[in-house]
Amino acid sequence: MMYRIPRTGSLFLIWILAVLFLFSQGMKADASSQSLFEQARSLKSRGEYAKAIEFYQQILKEDPENYQAIRELAQVYSWNKEYDKSIQYYDMLLGKSPTDYDALLGKAQVLGWKGEYNKAEDLYSKVIEAVPDYLDAYLGLINVYLWTSKHNKALNLLKKLEEENPENQEIIKKIFDVYYTKGDFKSARAYYQKIIRLDREYKASPEVMADLCLFTIDSGYLYEHLDIMDDWKSSYLTISYKPNQKFTAVLSANWLDRFNEMDSNFGLGFYSDITSSLKAYLGLTFTPEPDFSPSRRYDIDLVLKVKGGTSFLAGLDYLIFDEGVVQVYALGFEHYLTGRIYFSYQFLHSQDYDGITSGSHLLKLNFSQEKRYLYTFGYATGSEAFWVESRQEIMDVKTETYFIILKRWFSPGWGMNINASYTDRKNSYLKRSIGAGLFFKF
Repeated sequence: MMYRIPRTGSLFLIWILAVLFLFSQGMKADASSQSLFEQARSLKSRGEYAKAIEFYQQILKEDPENYQAIRELAQVYSWNKEYDKSIQYYDMLLGKSPTDYDALLGKAQVLGWKGEYNKAEDLYSKVIEAVPDYLDAYLGLINVYLWTSKHNKALNLLKKLEEENPENQEIIKKIFDVYYTKGDFKSARAYYQKIIRLDREYKASPEVMADLCLFTIDSGYLYEHLDIMDDWKSSYLTISYKPNQKFTAVLSANWLDRFNEMDSNFGLGFYSDITSSLKAYLGLTFTPEPDFSPSRRYDIDLVLKVKGGTSFLAGLDYLIFDEGVVQVYALGFEHYLTGRIYFSYQFLHSQDYDGITSGSHLLKLNFSQEKRYLYTFGYATGSEAFWVESRQEIMDVKTETYFIILKRWFSPGWGMNINASYTDRKNSYLKRSIGAGLFFKF
């Protein structure tokens, strides 16, 4: 006789099978969602943001309320510089939970990247007020201060954080960033030392390391062969001190061997930023008991930076000889064709103490390569007024000069330069020169 399942037993069995079916479907959905998340995150980590967005959208199509997908999608949109869409998804989260401080932080970051600094600052302040120990909110607010050049506000906030946690690497690195951006290289150097004490593997870029060097020593030797007279020889030494981005002091010494005589020149110069776009140089050179050099030389230069990578130069050199005064006026400009290629032009007008005037044109083309090489190609024509170092050079004689300079950095701390030139002084002499020098930063 066949056994019959009771009605209640049949219903229970059907219920169990239905639960198992729904559970298996849920597991499949979870597995599918997890797979999509893994693919989206993999694409995101590789910088393929557009493809990652497609996977996040697919997750939300199946599960429109998926919090993690909405949050990560908002983040990826911001990294893809689609700021408005990113804010839209952060607002979705905030519409459901206005006190979602992670979403508020994300939205503040996007507003900052978008350039809406006041709104970003307000949101960061709101997060900090509600969650006083939220370090990412403080660091985000400091970034806004940096982008708006509020360096002192950023430093005041960071110093308070440093007092509470003096060994926190993120805080120390951010203080370093602010000092460096502000151009206070002396203070930045001190915090760089703190960073490498906390993190021995940390290393700044070569450009930053070069800026952190307060002193530069430059030395070199130049040999000039003339076809009708004794060869000329000269050597130089300069020491520069740059405590910040806006000021540099330079001590220099030159030893010139010409016309069977030796002159020693000593100089002091200052570079300073008058404004963010106007820079000035003031220099004094004197020669004790000169044989052919000016006894004193005063240099004044002004450089005005304008938009488009262009700068304009105006300068005056005032040279005092025993016989009288020679004045050299300079006007010129410099323009960057790209971030690595730039050229410059100068016109120099000299006036001798006996009324003789002469003019010169100086052209230079420069090419730099990743802070490792700097190539300079130059051409000058006119008189040699732009090389004014001796009374014999102030003559309105047609002259052409070609020169090349190679500067090579072997590390942020040292490098060398090699230069060569050819000068044809019409109906006078031919001059060929070659020189080399070393520079050190520390």
